[in-house]
Amino acid sequence: MVDMQEHADRQKRQPRANAVPRLREERAIGGLCRDESGSLVIFALFMFVVMLLVGGMAMDLVRYETHRARLQSTLDRAVLAAASLNQELEPEEVVLDYFDRADLGAYIGADDITASSSLTSREVSATARMDMPTTFMRMLGITDLQTPAAGTAEESATRTEVSLVVDVSGSMGWWSYSGGDSKINLLRMAAIQFVNILMCDPSDPDATTDCTVEPDTVSMTLVPYAQQVLAGETVLDQLTVTEEHEYSSCITFDAEDFEEVSIDPETLYKRTGHFDAYNWSSPTWWECSTDAWRRILPMENDPQDLRDSIIDLQASGNTSIDLGMKWGAGFLDPSFQPVIQGLVDAGEVDQAFDDRPYSYSENGIKKVIVLMTDGVNTTQYYLRDGYRSGPSGVYYNTVYPDRVSVYRPSTDMFYWTYDGDWHDHPYGSGSSYSCYGWWWWSCSWSSEPGSAVEYSFPDLWANYTIDWYEQFWWLDTPVSYNGNSTKDAQLDAICSAAKDHNITVYTIGFEVTSASAAVMQSCASSAAHYFDVDGADLTDAFAAIARQISALRLVN
Repeated sequence: MVDMQEHADRQKRQPRANAVPRLREERAIGGLCRDESGSLVIFALFMFVVMLLVGGMAMDLVRYETHRARLQSTLDRAVLAAASLNQELEPEEVVLDYFDRADLGAYIGADDITASSSLTSREVSATARMDMPTTFMRMLGITDLQTPAAGTAEESATRTEVSLVVDVSGSMGWWSYSGGDSKINLLRMAAIQFVNILMCDPSDPDATTDCTVEPDTVSMTLVPYAQQVLAGETVLDQLTVTEEHEYSSCITFDAEDFEEVSIDPETLYKRTGHFDAYNWSSPTWWECSTDAWRRILPMENDPQDLRDSIIDLQASGNTSIDLGMKWGAGFLDPSFQPVIQGLVDAGEVDQAFDDRPYSYSENGIKKVIVLMTDGVNTTQYYLRDGYRSGPSGVYYNTVYPDRVSVYRPSTDMFYWTYDGDWHDHPYGSGSSYSCYGWWWWSCSWSSEPGSAVEYSFPDLWANYTIDWYEQFWWLDTPVSYNGNSTKDAQLDAICSAAKDHNITVYTIGFEVTSASAAVMQSCASSAAHYFDVDGADLTDAFAAIARQISALRLVN
């Protein structure tokens, strides 16, 4: 028993042979569970797959945007070309041809194109769609991306009313070193190209024949201005204007007249006095000059007539930008229709324009003012009330017109300019006491030849200057004036009134000061509608404005 018990105890103390491998396996498995080497490789592989997917999606999106931009730009060009009034092909044919040439014809059809047109306008709309297969996004279940494009273009080259308001003051005769010519000559060339683009061929500023612009679709009023604007007697005949004289045909507007666009045919306006406030001797520099080249050319539809008038422009006088702008705006206001009708009846305006200016609310109307200056507002004189009409108190002699008598009411005496003395009557109304002789004086009474006739104020100003009148110290000054600040305020008022009626105002500062540039920019419809140029750029500015007026436009 003892031996057997000892044997059993030894067996317990000694491990079994098959227990050793099992223990080793348990230890190996435990070590494997605790071993972290290689775990980053798995994470890196996972992140690589994610990055590959994200990068692939970005590549799909880049491809999508490339195809979308190409499709949209092709469509924009196509509808612009198809909407041109000069386009002789059918709009659908033009659009489809653009897409075929761009190898995009599969993505648009005739049913995707709509067009409407009249004698005066054309509008073309189109849509296109491309389904782009994806490369990486399909791993997320997105097999393709839709790339749509749509656009509308229109051109309305008709019913466009333009007032071209140009500075012909004395400084326009100066030399432009940047332009290599006189300012007035540079203006002539630039304005002629403006006319050619708007009224003949928008693609060729030098074209004067084979015009592509439909006749009678653009009306243009040329308004030259210096210290005044010469409206012309035919225009004034259609308005209600005072009739002190008919020496010249200008209007002196009151300050409140600049607060509204209209020049109302029913409103009584003051005819500008025909006087010279600048010279001492004989009057030559009239406040309302009568040179034919200064006269407004109203509502013209003949490019050649406009070119001829522009070529005739010269340069002299002060500067009244506010008056030029007032007349330019007035010719665009519907209240001016009776005036234009009267000018049609008088043969001054073509019958095609008998219903112009159009209403502001009429569909498709463009009303534009192009206002150009090379300087700043300067002095504008006008006659004070009491010196515009009626007896002047100045007499001339019918035989010796230069023997003038000037009345002084306070003494009831007449000053004779030829003898420098005072008398109780004007020369030619009685007999006078005179002395003569060389070696001795002989004095006697003698009858005065002819008769004395009193000038009316209009006739007086037609023969004598303001300075001549003011030499007689007992007489009050007959004139007043508007200076720079007053005229800038009036310009600002009329510009605001025009813009309030949706008249597009372009302004050009031709070699102007910074102060003048600020005034002109304020007048323009926006900062982009103001052009600050020197002589070398004047033609480009006029051409750019003309193309903007007549340009096709994408409306969607």
